[in-house]
Amino acid sequence: MEHRDYNYYEAHEAIIDLGDITSSAKNANTLLRLRDGDDKLCHLSLGRGGWDDFNVDEDDDMGWLGYFIGKSVCLQRLAINYFPDGEEGHAFAEGIAHNQSLRNIDINNLSNYGFTSVMRALRSLSQLEGLTIWPHENVDPDGWSELGTLLESGVCKLEHLHLSGNTYIGNAGMGVLSNGLRNVGSSLIGLFLNHNSIGNEGLSTLGEALQTCTSLETLVISYNDF
Repeated sequence: MEHRDYNYYEAHEAIIDLGDITSSAKNANTLLRLRDGDDKLCHLSLGRGGWDDFNVDEDDDMGWLGYFIGKSVCLQRLAINYFPDGEEGHAFAEGIAHNQSLRNIDINNLSNYGFTSVMRALRSLSQLEGLTIWPHENVDPDGWSELGTLLESGVCKLEHLHLSGNTYIGNAGMGVLSNGLRNVGSSLIGLFLNHNSIGNEGLSTLGEALQTCTSLETLVISYNDF
């Protein structure tokens, strides 16, 4: 795929045939609804499982999908179950970074490249309230550090953070995340850290960070290693 930035998609939007950049009528219709601002399209899931709202195939141009997600003013929740590699992934992430309506993001078992790309894109979403990261098996320490950087930036005033089932976090990851929690603490209402392989060291680090979480109502830390 040739390099395309947001300006490219904006310049070609008026002439693009949605049928030419999608693998099915269903996917083309989803892009149409995003483009036309359908206020009933508030939630969108994309992946390769067949049950998603946008079922990704090799004939789908993910750069265009990201662009239309970025332009949407109605979309409030996005579930990302697949993330493309290379230039297409870069264009997809750049589109997401332009969105101003998304309140909740769910991501599920992405590659390390996909995970880090999403975390970087979310730094532009100051309106984000909820982040759910389902179990990931392919994210390395550098990837988790991107989540810490997102939290430390203070851009997203998260109310809910779900990290349950990510057993690779452990004590080291908890140290990175705790630094970030200090920057979102005043807004955080729910924190879910069960099944994260957190030991006594990580628990102690978390305890210090939670002192800044003055609005916290729900904390789940069961099934860890302490």
